[in-house]
Amino acid sequence: MRGIFRPCFAVMLADIRSALRYPGDMLSGLSFFIMITTLVPLGLGSDQGELARIAPAMIWIAVMLASLPQMDRLFTRHAKDGVLEQMLVSPAPMAMLMLARILAAWVIIILPLVLAAPILGLMFGLPVHMLAGVLGFLAMGGLCLVLIGAMAAALSLGSRQSGIFTAIIVLPLSMPVLIFGVAGISAIQTDHAMAGDSTGALIGASTGHIMLLGALTLVLLVLSPPVTAAAIRFSEE
Repeated sequence: MRGIFRPCFAVMLADIRSALRYPGDMLSGLSFFIMITTLVPLGLGSDQGELARIAPAMIWIAVMLASLPQMDRLFTRHAKDGVLEQMLVSPAPMAMLMLARILAAWVIIILPLVLAAPILGLMFGLPVHMLAGVLGFLAMGGLCLVLIGAMAAALSLGSRQSGIFTAIIVLPLSMPVLIFGVAGISAIQTDHAMAGDSTGALIGASTGHIMLLGALTLVLLVLSPPVTAAAIRFSEE
């Protein structure tokens, strides 16, 4: 058992160290996310009610648009360096290695956006005690996006128009994530307006949406690594 998890942990650390060595992709996604979410409040002016109403949708759309270009580059650099070929001949299961790469991609792509979201949420007029719920939805939904993006990137690996193919695959499959995420944050907003600062009401409002998003995450955790591994195996052969 230790022989399986050790190479997976090594893959995660290697990907995170590589991203820290070349931080351009991380910073470009984060800057794009900040740019989208700051231009909208400037365009709408000082209408706090309108800003708070569109905040859930704008934050989720910004996360999707900021992470999509990085999804396309999940495997291209490693395919050129021969890393994927070494993974194919590794004694560890390829699906487990892909899961490790997906979790590392979540840390690299999604975690900076999640950490920046509370500050941007305050710009949209979201109450402070709602930010924990926003972070939870973004963290779980972001993992769904990375799981979908890994499958799309593997299926389009080696294509000259890989960016277009990745977007065509990711955007339709990401619609349930967007719907559940926006609906969950909107439900928290609605119950906050009706019940004041009642934490129990806020938890009850988002329970159904977080359960649906959690179920989708579990399905993708089971489906995405083997599909990604099979697509990479096919492209390398």
